[in-house]
Amino acid sequence: MAAKVLGTTGVLYNDRRRFYLAENEFAELYTSETPFLSGLMNMGSESVDDPDFKMFEYRAGWVEPKFLANGYSNGNYAPGGGTISVATDGYAGVSAGDSLIGAVVDIYSNVSNYQTYKGTAVVTAYDSGTTNVTMKPLGKADSDIQQVSNIEPDDVFLVQTTAAGEGVTSPEAASDELEIVWNSTQIFRTPLELTGTLAAANLRGERERSRLRVNKGREHMMKLERAIFYGYRTGGIGGTANGASSASDTTFVSHTTDANGKTIRTTMGVVPALLRYGRSSGDQQNLFTLNSSSYSYSNFVDDMNKIAQYNPSGGEFVAYCGDEMYGFWSKLLAGEGSLGFSAAQINVETRQTEFGLHVMRLFAPSGFVLNLVRAPVLRGPNKKRMVVVNPDNVKLVSYRNDAGERGENVSGSYSAIAYRTNIKTDDGYDGIKDEYFSDCGVGIQLVDSHSLWSLTT
Repeated sequence: MAAKVLGTTGVLYNDRRRFYLAENEFAELYTSETPFLSGLMNMGSESVDDPDFKMFEYRAGWVEPKFLANGYSNGNYAPGGGTISVATDGYAGVSAGDSLIGAVVDIYSNVSNYQTYKGTAVVTAYDSGTTNVTMKPLGKADSDIQQVSNIEPDDVFLVQTTAAGEGVTSPEAASDELEIVWNSTQIFRTPLELTGTLAAANLRGERERSRLRVNKGREHMMKLERAIFYGYRTGGIGGTANGASSASDTTFVSHTTDANGKTIRTTMGVVPALLRYGRSSGDQQNLFTLNSSSYSYSNFVDDMNKIAQYNPSGGEFVAYCGDEMYGFWSKLLAGEGSLGFSAAQINVETRQTEFGLHVMRLFAPSGFVLNLVRAPVLRGPNKKRMVVVNPDNVKLVSYRNDAGERGENVSGSYSAIAYRTNIKTDDGYDGIKDEYFSDCGVGIQLVDSHSLWSLTT
């Protein structure tokens, strides 16, 4: 009788052979990678009393107070001779009125680049009827006779300090007000459902309910991650839409509805907020375009200087990068090609955080740290983008706690994700339906302090 062999048919093949390397384990192509959400959750979510929430913000006017000339003023402006009287507009960081009296201003041509220094003067009067400002010349440091140049439209007056006359009363006080921005929480629901028979089956590759719970949890996390990056809120979040013809967004609640007329609230993500409210030029630029073939160390220093003015309290920004943008920085910082940065120009180190994130830490010449993190959701059209976040001005906001209800917040933080079990029980349903539930959003303040970088070829 012939020896029995390891056959490829029959009971031996179909039912007895063990083909599985590890029958209760399986590999996944896309696992959960949500660095932005994880970072926000690590700081704790902030509870709100209403799903439409407002936030205060303040831009200090004393950073760069200035106003513009709105006419001409010609004459002899040597110290001690004549007065400068010119119509004005374009007030920023300072108020038009008697509170302006005593302001010492440096005068420059061309507000966009302060091209030519024209001299220094002190304000002595303001006429509210004509918006005329009267000034006495103090001099011009680089002129042999110290004569202040003629004033032309769009010359800029930079308020440097104030000087009061001897024996006079206290000047008029200037005041300002807080600004308001807003956003909304969004309802996220990710269900999993299976029959009671399948739930009880002892399968290879783990019980199906357990497997689905893990997988759906990752899917839910990715939904939240995409929303805080890409979500769009009807009506915006308030303020001047510099990226959209300087439109003014003032509508607090402006939601859409579903097919049954039920309100759909959505949260505004960081990328759309930057595209709408960001600036692509000027001292407050926070929308940057990098040409991969010509971006130089000089460009890098100039760009870093612009975001350095909003240096966070910890001295570190977080930069979430798409694959191509992350690769671009890796090549550039490794000194690849003619545009590579040398070790003498910039210091870079890599490390792994306690949450398992691989971070490339870039020590910018402007005195802060840029933590470059690969963000898997920056894919497709966004793989060439980098979102730089100031951690002081972004937070995860949760309307309902992990029980799915409003309640007393004793811990100071709400969990943004709830797992609800057996939510379908009517008529003795022979099955199981669970779901992940969130009612949360992202609080974005001072959009100026965040930035969006795009790579071109």
